[in-house]
Amino acid sequence: IRGNKEHVTEIIITNQKTKESQTISVDGIFVAIGMLPATALFKDQLELDSFGYIKLLNHTTTSVPGVFAAGDVADAQYRQAITAAGTGCMAALDAQRFLSEKI
Repeated sequence: IRGNKEHVTEIIITNQKTKESQTISVDGIFVAIGMLPATALFKDQLELDSFGYIKLLNHTTTSVPGVFAAGDVADAQYRQAITAAGTGCMAALDAQRFLSEKI
């Protein structure tokens, strides 16, 4: 990542197979923390799918009775989308409270 001391100006990416590099002009970046679930500590304790996510039997029930899972470790499809949904819900509740005080 390169910048001009004020903002990001370009990124350099390298193909890990061919080692070919490319420079792309950008105005900003979003950093992701990764695509793999942090479930290694459950490997021999809970049933995981082939991608490493905790298998759910019924909503949040895992392969061990009394152990439940939710969020990024069990949801390969939506992942952090729930964060946006959660804060959207908070905003809706705040708007409802605001309007009820005004009406």
